[in-house]
This record gives sequence, C-alpha cells and structure tokens, in this order.
Amino acid sequence: MPDFLSREPPKGDGVDPSSAVSEIHIHAPGRYILELRPTERWMPFLRLAVRRPGHADRIVYVPVTTRTSYLLKSSEGGLMLQFDRGDVVAASVRPLSIGDIGALLSRRRRHRRFQLPLGGGVVLQPLLHISGPEGRELARALGSLAGWGFGTASDNLQKTLSRHFDGPPAEARERRPAVEPKIAVALHLHYPDLWPEFEALLEATDRQFQLFLTLTRPDADLAQRVQARFPGAEIAVYENRGRDVGPFIQLLREGKFDPFDLICKLHGKKSGSSGPRMVLGEIWRQATAFDLIGSRDVVDRIIANFERSPDTQMIGSRRFRLPNEWKGETAAWGENRAMVLNLLETMGMPSSSRLDFFAGTMFWVRRGALEPLRRLDLPLAVFPEEASQQDGTLQHALERVLGMICTKIGVASDGDMTTESREADSIA
Repeated sequence: MPDFLSREPPKGDGVDPSSAVSEIHIHAPGRYILELRPTERWMPFLRLAVRRPGHADRIVYVPVTTRTSYLLKSSEGGLMLQFDRGDVVAASVRPLSIGDIGALLSRRRRHRRFQLPLGGGVVLQPLLHISGPEGRELARALGSLAGWGFGTASDNLQKTLSRHFDGPPAEARERRPAVEPKIAVALHLHYPDLWPEFEALLEATDRQFQLFLTLTRPDADLAQRVQARFPGAEIAVYENRGRDVGPFIQLLREGKFDPFDLICKLHGKKSGSSGPRMVLGEIWRQATAFDLIGSRDVVDRIIANFERSPDTQMIGSRRFRLPNEWKGETAAWGENRAMVLNLLETMGMPSSSRLDFFAGTMFWVRRGALEPLRRLDLPLAVFPEEASQQDGTLQHALERVLGMICTKIGVASDGDMTTESREADSIA
C-alpha cells in the first residue's frame, strides 16, 4: 500500500494562498481527502479552526505526522478549515475517488477510533495507518493516551492541548482565603530542561511559597537561574533513586516541610525521548501540572477547597485519580499490592484501606497527612538503583500509599474545581 492515497487535481476546493492563515473551503456536502504537511513540531498535534455557517467557530487539535491524510465527511457546504500559516508547509483537499475506497475499507475500524467530530454532520478522520511508519507510531501513541482517558476527541486531551497551544482560559477569580496558608512546593527535576515550563507556571500562581528543588546531578547554571527568580529556594542533589518519590521522602524525613501547612508536589515527568511513550509522558505531565498550578485561579480554588473542607487532606488531578473508568482496580494495583499492604501494616493502618491515589505522584497535600509516612523513616538507600523499572518498586508502592493514608481526597482540573471526594476507610 502506498504511503498516501492516490491524488487527483483539486476541483475548486483548496488553500487560499493570499490568506494570513491557511484556509480550506468545502463548498458542497460530500467526502473528501485532506492532506497536511506541518512545520516541524515536538508535539504531534495541529491547531485547527472550524468555521460553519450559522455556528460559532470551534477550535480542535488534530493528530499529525510529517505528512498526514484525513478523510473528511461533511453533510453541509460552506465549511472552512483554518490553520495558522506558520504551522503548515502545504495543505490540500480533493473529493474522495473510487481509487481510494479499497485503502479506506481495509483500515476502516482502525481509523474510526481517532475520528474528530467537528460539529453537525462534519467528521475528520486521520488515516494514520497509511502514513507510513511514523503514522503507525502515532496511532500507537493515541491508543496509549486513550487508555488513560485521553482519547483523540475527548475533553481531557482537547483541553490539555488547548492549554498547551493557547495558554490558560480567562476565569472568574476565587476569593482569597481569610488566612493564607504556608505553602511549600517540592519540585523534582531529573530533566533540568523542563525548568522553564515549571518556572512559568509557578510564576503565574502569584503566591508566596517556599520552593524545594531536587536534582539528580549538580547544575550550577540552573541553580543560579532558580535563585534569581525565586530567592530563598532550596536546591538539593540526591542520588538517582526512587524517581521523584525518593527525594520527596528525604525532604520529609529531614523536616523541611514541618513549617508548612500545604505542600504541592510536582516533578518533571518524561516517558522517553520519542515514540508513543514520549507523547503519553508529555500529555501526562502537562495535564497534571495545569490542573494543579495552571494559573492563580486554579491555585486559589484548590486552597479555598482545603479551607472549606478541613477533612480534605489531598487534592490532585481528576484525570489521573485511580482506579477510574479507564484503569480499573487490577491495572491500578499493578505489581504493587503486596508491598503496599506491607507498608500500611508497618504504619499501623488497616490493610483493608481502599486503593485510591493519583498516578504520577503530583498533588497538593496537608503536611499533617504525611506524618505516618515520615515515621517509616525511609532513607534514600532503601530505594532501588534506577534501571528504568516501570512497576513493582518501592517508589511505585509509595505512589499508592500516599493517597491511601489520606482520609479524604479531592480532585481538581484546569478551569474547574470540584469538591468531589471519597472517604477512605477509617484510619487510626
């Protein structure tokens, strides 16, 4: 099968070369093949504006490789698709031809799960499996995202990409708490190149906090930049054990968090430098960070929720609270059940405690909720040496324990805060 569907000359529908944006016009209902060649990009998505007569404009984010074909089905005419000209090298559209049918039918089921409804009877379906190896790799990445609730057309993915491309939405500001809590931010960066991303987010929170930055190797340039932006930040270097959890436990053991009411735990999550795991890691990190420190308003709502609900001990991203509808209890336990139960027993907590945690170990938590964990007194040496383990280690068990020791958990998302929570089993 060729990498691309057969091409026919455009018949009046195509890109307007004089426009400041690339525009594709669909004058009549029908089925079309759209082809895009984007400029080079890190994230394999493209911003697309959809304009339909008599309807409000809509923005969607479509998966894209270096060259991608799409099946566009439209039950109406007068449709306009727009991309920023700086995002595309070339774009074209043509009516579906007889020669395309065989290729489309052979991959129909695989294509369908990636389709994007654009409103009314308009649907855009990426044909990634005929875009060569790069397209097949992106299809695997999208399948992995869908397994976490980030399907191509889902609000989870579309809102995260909107935040990535366009910044935070305008929001009504939450009332500031009557008493400002003392806040610590614990940020672990194994990948120092992610500092600018967190620097911008932390700066936008417009709050006083003490920053604790942990690294796995000395970096004088980074330390200077951090101190220049956040004077008084404490920077510590730990051996690369326990991922982000090991250094967090050491700060807890050393009493660094003792003066604070609330701790925001963050880390520079990555999952490889390319391929499906890279895409999942980027979306995971950004979606969680946006939910926790995406703007001053996001932080105001989280802190106000702690103020309104003294029993709430932890707040994290709704999208990564497990178990959930995408990851059931078996998947959420992974290979960690025995170690989790052993840790709970050592802390004097019931082994019947409900599994309830935030995958990725990023959250806000009350300092007092961590006291049982501090009593474990786990030195960094008890964490395994780093060997790219994906499950079954002490850090994976503690990821689950951190949520299970809290009596009540709340969830947040960028642009939305809910008081939804689940009471954990009674904890002594």
